[in-house]
Amino acid sequence: MIKYKWKHLLTVLLLLSLCFTGCNTQEADRTEAPSSQQQNVVETSNPQKTGSLTVQYLDVGQGNAILAESEGHYMLIDGGARESSSFVVSYLKEQKVEKLDYLLISHFDEDHLAGAIGALHNFPVDTLLTPDYETDSAIYRSYEKAVNEKSYEAVHPKVGEKYTLGSAEFRIISPVSYGHEDENQDSVGMILENGENRFFIGGDIGLESEKEILAAGTDIQADVMLMNHHGSHVSREFFEQVAPSYCVISCGADNSYGHPRKDTMSLIKEKKTPVFRTDKQGTVILHSDGSQISSEQQPCQDYTPGQRGNSGGQDDKNESLELFNNSDAEHCDYVLNVHTKKIHKPDCGSVRQMGEKNRAYYKGDLQMLKDNGYTGCGSCNP
Repeated sequence: MIKYKWKHLLTVLLLLSLCFTGCNTQEADRTEAPSSQQQNVVETSNPQKTGSLTVQYLDVGQGNAILAESEGHYMLIDGGARESSSFVVSYLKEQKVEKLDYLLISHFDEDHLAGAIGALHNFPVDTLLTPDYETDSAIYRSYEKAVNEKSYEAVHPKVGEKYTLGSAEFRIISPVSYGHEDENQDSVGMILENGENRFFIGGDIGLESEKEILAAGTDIQADVMLMNHHGSHVSREFFEQVAPSYCVISCGADNSYGHPRKDTMSLIKEKKTPVFRTDKQGTVILHSDGSQISSEQQPCQDYTPGQRGNSGGQDDKNESLELFNNSDAEHCDYVLNVHTKKIHKPDCGSVRQMGEKNRAYYKGDLQMLKDNGYTGCGSCNP
């Protein structure tokens, strides 16, 4: 009996030992699990390292063309005029561009669109971004033909939308609305961001679009501002909202428009903002590492305005009035806005909104007007 009891006792002790061992193992498993989860949280909360961004303002004369590159991803913003198209294509090839993640056309004026058409023919484009309007011009028809040949479908970005470019991203800030008489006001504008660095690129927007952007409360602060419309007029309020540390002006040397304007250059100088100019320095190249911006050349610090248009373009207006104001409201073929250089049919609704001092009544060949820089109204399509 005693022998059996000892055996029984040993069996009981062995079972108890196994139970404690199992409990300790389970307890160890329970204590290890939170450690593993905590490690995962730490890993996912680490922010990704900001990469590089290079923004190149190409010297395309009187026009705009900007190549942005981040971590091997490329975006072309506009492409300059016809005479610069081959240069833009060659430049992109020299930069080893094989495809464009984005081609953004701010608006359909020839000095922004022509080189972009060249890019469409020479590089695959992942996303084509354009404003949401059409126009009746020979250069626009060439653009439509290129898009159809490539079977692209343009995306019309809306204010507030964001797109990724490598380590950078860009945010759409304009147009707040469409339907302006001056299609420059319908330009697609953006803030290009890399880490803490921001670049403002607004196409040819002017005072009307500036007011709409300010009224919408859009954050437009940026370190670098490409001056709107090649250095044309900018409101003080808008410029102070951007509050740039550097300005870039893309315009042609001795251009007939008098860009950049005297009042714009006076404002930049007053604010003691360093300025780069393609008409003085050629292509301007800026680099961002996410916290600092560096340049491959020093700002030119040349605040002199263009030789014409110092009085707000009055010389150009007077020239147009003398050359094309050859009829009257009853007998003219077209009514011209000599300020916006738009051609209207006499019964176009926009004519009623046009200031009398900007009107010219023209009778004659439509092509002559287009050869002198005029474009057709998008509403009446003359």
